[in-house]
Amino acid sequence: MQKLGAVFAVWGVVCALLQGQGVDVAILQSGEGGFYAEAVQRFHTTLEQQGYAVQTLVFVLKGDRSDADLPRRILEKRPKIILAVGTNAVKAIRAHYEKVPPQQQAPVVFLQVIDPIGEGLIKSVERSDTRFAGVALTVRPQRQLSTLLDIAPETKRVGVIYNPRDSVSQRLMEQAREDASKLGVALQEALLEQASQIGDALKSLEGKVDALWLIPDPVCAAPEPSQRVLEFAERHKLPVLAFAGAFVQRGALVATGVDMAEQGALAAEQVIRILEGEAPESLPLLTPRRTLTFYNLKTARALNITIPDMLLNLAAKVYEP
Repeated sequence: MQKLGAVFAVWGVVCALLQGQGVDVAILQSGEGGFYAEAVQRFHTTLEQQGYAVQTLVFVLKGDRSDADLPRRILEKRPKIILAVGTNAVKAIRAHYEKVPPQQQAPVVFLQVIDPIGEGLIKSVERSDTRFAGVALTVRPQRQLSTLLDIAPETKRVGVIYNPRDSVSQRLMEQAREDASKLGVALQEALLEQASQIGDALKSLEGKVDALWLIPDPVCAAPEPSQRVLEFAERHKLPVLAFAGAFVQRGALVATGVDMAEQGALAAEQVIRILEGEAPESLPLLTPRRTLTFYNLKTARALNITIPDMLLNLAAKVYEP
């Protein structure tokens, strides 16, 4: 890695594997899709804007047995830093590090992780005290549910699908039950341990909900299950509350969540600090600096919902195909 002058700073995603060179940043994504790609793109852009040219190599979890070997393959490339995008990615690395001597553990910068302390990645907000440092993905459920109620105040029953074996989803649902009760909303929960169960989960909610809430659960938010949720909602004329604009673009009514691109920018800040000599153990946890709201007017019309102009003017983006 070298820092370049502003005039000569260029970004090049170089496949170090093919060139036989070392890797500055090895990127491990929890999956494919825009949910991760937007953050990674901003990560690249931010490094470029700050005058850094680095070599990267990208790996993607596929959800099969091959995933277990990825952390070992990544460390074989001897990266200066590993960028872990999403909870599954950082958990895979942490599990591998339990079998690896400390001197072989490259610093890890994570992003799009809801509860880094609860996951045991870092010791505190103020100081990591581990080989992991990064950016939290946090929006309180009350904030999201209130956004839905602002445009659909008659909503009383909200269906939510999640994997009960996922520790992050468990903690999010604990908060959600508390927040929903304060708002006078009843959560109708459907469990989903595998993507193939999405049909049964949706059927269990049929006729029992006024809206659906798509949370950042690794199983339910994957491309195929989330598409099934959107198709189910369209057939049954149900609004969908999501956590990212990509889902609104695909047909959800509204989303309130973290700026996914900003997650990449904040991760780049952490990477730069480590490249400049700071230890990951000394770094604080970075948190989102703003939340964004998205609306889909085509969906709103299909549901006979009128979104006030004031809310539309404050939105990060309004989709109107």
